[in-house]
Order: sequence, then structure tokens, then C-alpha cells
Amino acid sequence: MSKFKANQKHFQTKRHNASRMVTKFVSGSLLSGLLVMTAFSPVYAQSQASNSATAPASTLAEQGFNEMARALRELNFEATLVRSSGTRLEPMTWLHGTYSDGLEAELIVMLNGPDTRIVRLGEDTSYYFQPTDDSYTLRSDVTYGLLPAAFYQNFAALQPHYQVRAAGRGVRVTGRETHYLRILSSDNDRYHYGLWIDSESGMLLKMQMMTPQGEVLEQLQLTTFQERESMPISLSDLRGIPRPPRLHELRQRQPLQFSIQPQWLPSGFKLLRQTHRNLAATRLPTDYFLFSDGLTEVSVYVTEREAQSLPELGLQGPESIYNTSLQNHAITVVGKLPVATLQRIAENMAAAAPEQ
Repeated sequence: MSKFKANQKHFQTKRHNASRMVTKFVSGSLLSGLLVMTAFSPVYAQSQASNSATAPASTLAEQGFNEMARALRELNFEATLVRSSGTRLEPMTWLHGTYSDGLEAELIVMLNGPDTRIVRLGEDTSYYFQPTDDSYTLRSDVTYGLLPAAFYQNFAALQPHYQVRAAGRGVRVTGRETHYLRILSSDNDRYHYGLWIDSESGMLLKMQMMTPQGEVLEQLQLTTFQERESMPISLSDLRGIPRPPRLHELRQRQPLQFSIQPQWLPSGFKLLRQTHRNLAATRLPTDYFLFSDGLTEVSVYVTEREAQSLPELGLQGPESIYNTSLQNHAITVVGKLPVATLQRIAENMAAAAPEQ
């Protein structure tokens, strides 16, 4: 029996408390990590899009995916949707349109909990949080956190690490006929996706993220969808709304302080960022690494073992977590990946090879 499986059984009765401890450790870091990921994931997507924008779709499935990407960029629509993860439900409204000069406009309003709104105009995205004063603006041409950035570009950007397959006619969604696409990892180190695409408009109406074994971890479904001939009226005055301060990218990165770094990730993952910082919630000095394969991201945190109080654990879900120790270091890996993949990343930490 592997070390992970033994630990998984040992911690089964402590899962709730362990989850709360993990949340305390990474909640602040994930918030700041979200800001970093929002700032850098679109950069990755933009760089890949330039290489794939002219790539011809070779299969019907790729054509369907590319049509979805076009619809997300070009359609004028009003929609409501629900995102579900376990027992958590997040209803929201989603409006998108294009001004006469070609500028994209997008508005997302969360309908439960604190008043949260996301406004995107072209490559500027603003996040408004009420009643707190944590609003900010960043440079991003996708609304990070709603859909993977890769869904807004041609499928060629995801090859050869993912495959897309047309599974024929899908079930009706919001009363509309769909066709069903499956996004499959070329290995079992990543999650798979199911996409229900509107047969008429090409719009994404439903998405499921699932394990390689078929367990659905997260789902997003439109409950209403109305395509418009022109921009929705509610978006017409977005240009006049005051924008919160811009979140500047942290260009002066602090050098890493600890001796070990990730030595293995699934093929296709690229390093987007590495730096040393104090975590927002705990103030622990931490080496931070952010990787992406274009569809998903994974974060790696390295701290001193004696300073971190988390037990050794692995929790699989929409945002999986694996925590372990190596030598004098505590290692926490977080991402939308199977926990076995996070375990392998953590167990393959080693001293970085000297530069030539």
C-alpha cells in the first residue's frame, strides 16, 4: 500500500478538521495566489493564442470547440447560471456584448453572499467587492475564475496534452439542443471536461469537470440564455463606471530562500512565476511556484517544516490539496488536478540543478 493510501485512511476521520487547518494556511495565500494567477494566466493564454489562432481545425470535434471559443468572444447575450461544487451552489448573471468599435464588454454578478461583480472591458477586468474595499483592476482579456482561459482560444493551443472528442448529440440544456464534447487528458494526471454546446449558436451551455474515473467534481450550467442582435442594454454604460485601482504586477520578484524546487510536473506545464513571499494569512516565509498547462494551474508552497502546523494529508476535489514534509521543509501543492498528481509533484521536490 502506498504511503498516500495509508495516510488517506488514517486521516479519513479527521478530514473536516484538516480541511479547516488547510484553509487557514492557504486561504490568504490562495487569495493572493488568485490575484497572481489572474494576472498571469491570461498572459499565458494570450501567448498561446498567437500561435494557434490560424491553426485549422482538423476534426469535427475541434471545429466544435473552436466555434465555442468564437461564441464566447463574439456573441451578444444575457444569461443566468449556477456553478456547483459538492453542496456549494453559486448562482450568477452573465452578460456579454461587443461595442460598435469592437470592444468586448462583460458583466458577471454573484447572486448569493456578499455583493461581488466583475466588469471586463477589452483587456481590463475589474473586480468589485462590497461591503469591503478590496476592489481592484487587472490586465486580463478573460474573466478568470468563470471558465478556463483556454476555452477562449482554438483547441490547437491545448495539444498534444489534451484530446477533444465529439460524442454526438447531447441532452437539451435550458430547452436548447446541444452537441456534446469531451476534453480528455492525454494521461491520467489531469481532470477531464464535458461540454454541452448549443447546436444553433455555438455557446457553451453546460460544463462538467471530472476525475479520470468519471466522478463529477464541479459543474457549471446556464439556466437561461438569450442571444441578442446587439449589445445588451445593461452593458451600454459600462464605459462610464469608475474603475478601482489597478493591481500592479509584482515585477521585483524576491529570490527563492529554500533549497528545494519542483522537479516533475505533467508534460506541458510551464513555470509562470516563482518568488519568495510571506503568506497573507499566516505570514509564513514561503517559496511560491505557479505552473500552467493552459487549461489549469497548480501552485506549490515551500516553508520551514517546524513553522507549519499542517498534518500530512491529501484531499481530492475541485481544488485538490496535498501536504507533506521533506527534509526540513513543508510542501503544500494546490490545484485543479487529481491528488495523486499533486502527491507526485510534492514527492519529486529536490535541490535545483546549478545553472550552466
